[in-house]
Amino acid sequence: MSSWKPAALTSAYIVLYALLVFGVAALCWHGYRFCYDIFADVRMEESPGKDISFKVESDEDFKTIAANLQQRGIIRDRFSFLARAELMKTERNKIYSGKYILNSSMTYEQILNRLTVSEGFDK
Repeated sequence: MSSWKPAALTSAYIVLYALLVFGVAALCWHGYRFCYDIFADVRMEESPGKDISFKVESDEDFKTIAANLQQRGIIRDRFSFLARAELMKTERNKIYSGKYILNSSMTYEQILNRLTVSEGFDK
């Protein structure tokens, strides 16, 4: 009568190990994608893309700007954009308020360069 216990435990272990393997694989995939977004030239669309008007208010912090860029479909992921901006940090890494015309085919680096060069904003 006790022969069902080892079989049930074995089945439970198989399910737990399968979930563990699946979880590790998913974690690896998301880690790879995040790192790829940081270091590769990621674009939302291939050229020519579409021009999108984007406004930066003077009181917005960088996290809010990144969230707005993602919401408008200009960048794929705000967190990888913030990480890329941190890696590119230079003395000119200040976002200027104003209205910008950004393209959905621009890379993170191109977007950051456009937003951080004071001569680059459209009046």
